[in-house]
Amino acid sequence: MSAFSSPSSLLTVHASSTSIQVLSVLKIGTGLAAFIAPSLYASRAFGFSASKGPGGASAGISVGANTTKPGDEAEQSLAIRLFGARDIALGLLLRDSTAAVVTRALQVGAIADAFDVLAVVLGWVEGNLSPEVATAVGAVSASVGAYQLWILNRSTV
Repeated sequence: MSAFSSPSSLLTVHASSTSIQVLSVLKIGTGLAAFIAPSLYASRAFGFSASKGPGGASAGISVGANTTKPGDEAEQSLAIRLFGARDIALGLLLRDSTAAVVTRALQVGAIADAFDVLAVVLGWVEGNLSPEVATAVGAVSASVGAYQLWILNRSTV
């Protein structure tokens, strides 16, 4: 039974190994934190902060009723929420009872983390990320991606 066909299956552990269960809980937990409180999550987990202009005012001052300047904290929050939504979905898929679904979720997660590392490299090369933030985000993405590949290669799901 898939996690989407029965609400109770979302609350029951269906993964066949402790490694998958731990990864599922971590993905759902970090995803929820990023989705619910993106600014707090970004500042605590990776050291991101809102751009500040002269006198400590936010650089993303409203230009119009529904318009902000590029790089505004609201835009940063959207990007972090998108990451959170992706991790929540992948975490829920890891809790499915079907081995093929769990295997696919691990594969997709590893691919997504590889793209995250690529995005970090591009952001650093373009000068949009500090070395500290690039290192933190890149290391977390690479570590989680490697952990997923390790799970895939060590045993059958």
